[in-house]
Amino acid sequence: MKKIFSIATAVLLIVNTVVAGEGDDDKKFRFGLKVTPTPAWLRSTDAKVVDKNGLKFGFGFGLQTEFRITNTAHFVTGIGGDFLGGKQIYKNGQGYVLTKDNAYSDSKNTDFGKGANGLYNSNNNGDKFYEIKTRSIKTTYITIPVLLKLMTKDISGFKYYGVFGGDIAIQTKFRCTDELTELTYNTAINTWETGGSVTVTDMRPTGDLIPFNVGLNVGLGFEYNLSGSTSLFVGFNYCRGFINQYQPTSEIMVDQIKTNMNMGTVPTKSKQSAMADAVQINIGMLF
Repeated sequence: MKKIFSIATAVLLIVNTVVAGEGDDDKKFRFGLKVTPTPAWLRSTDAKVVDKNGLKFGFGFGLQTEFRITNTAHFVTGIGGDFLGGKQIYKNGQGYVLTKDNAYSDSKNTDFGKGANGLYNSNNNGDKFYEIKTRSIKTTYITIPVLLKLMTKDISGFKYYGVFGGDIAIQTKFRCTDELTELTYNTAINTWETGGSVTVTDMRPTGDLIPFNVGLNVGLGFEYNLSGSTSLFVGFNYCRGFINQYQPTSEIMVDQIKTNMNMGTVPTKSKQSAMADAVQINIGMLF
């Protein structure tokens, strides 16, 4: 968050320097600040495997800049920080290995066999196998909007507008909390047995992540003129992510644990997807 704030502050100082040389009535360029309470959720491309599970209330802030094209059309951009997230339910017997230090173990480095160091036996350097039930995700992005804003003329101090365009976002933080069930293998009866439930926090599946996003951004809103070139604005934007925030095939997660392992076969790497969607409530001032 400090990194995002520092970038936004630096850009704001540059903008102030530019605007200082312009007259108060020159509206070819405007700038301002905004805050964005943001209900967000995660969308999967395969609801049979992973499904969304409700909204997460996020938050954002940023600098907004506008360049006049005509009296009713503006090009809008800026920079901001967005703190989003969502929750997913796993429905296909997916799971992964944690080391004794509660770190993810890459599936390609895991011995899924029945040897002395395999997960079928207890002598495996403290590694444990878990079936995942739900995952709650928190993400942080540096976001740059690229929007066309079409406005009405002044109507009793109000201007109504619509925006259409997209967002370019760079992921700076990804943390998740997983609800798990521990699985232990009973070699006497050759089957998996369910252990206790476990919750692990502050996890980051580094090798599975895509560190950027691009998405649609459309919305409606209004401006209210307070004095001179200063206006209050309120808007509602729908943001739909286009890029899967995971690698399509996990290096950590595997599928159908109990079925595959009871058959003595190595489980397949899990397919996964999480598209970031949100509704932004934009509240800010333009100068």
